[in-house]
Amino acid sequence: MPDRRIAIVRFGGSVGNQLGDVEFDARYRALRVQYLSDLPQRRGAVASLWASSKRDAASPAWQELHVLAHRLSGSAPCYGLDAVGEAALELDRLLSARPPCRDPAMLQPPVVQLLDRLDAAIVADTVVPT
Repeated sequence: MPDRRIAIVRFGGSVGNQLGDVEFDARYRALRVQYLSDLPQRRGAVASLWASSKRDAASPAWQELHVLAHRLSGSAPCYGLDAVGEAALELDRLLSARPPCRDPAMLQPPVVQLLDRLDAAIVADTVVPT
């Protein structure tokens, strides 16, 4: 189970003795719903930034893709999306290298894996249990 307290602190909430378990769980669920509702936009951003990056090795999209991968690697596991976090971490690792990797052939597999895992998380979130 993800550490809900980390998620609430990261996204502007406070954790203290005044927060009972029921209220805490309700706040966590609300944050998770918001996070999951933002996944299609984040997935679109990864795809768009990747397309821009591949076209131009000097594009500022590389830095934006790196920042987004870094953020996803840290935030996704807080909401139970460990697979998304792991894929984002691998991309973050490659883009953080010194010098940073800008080889589209080397980066294609981790980008595709991240996109696939985001797709799976989006689909899983939209499936209504019967």
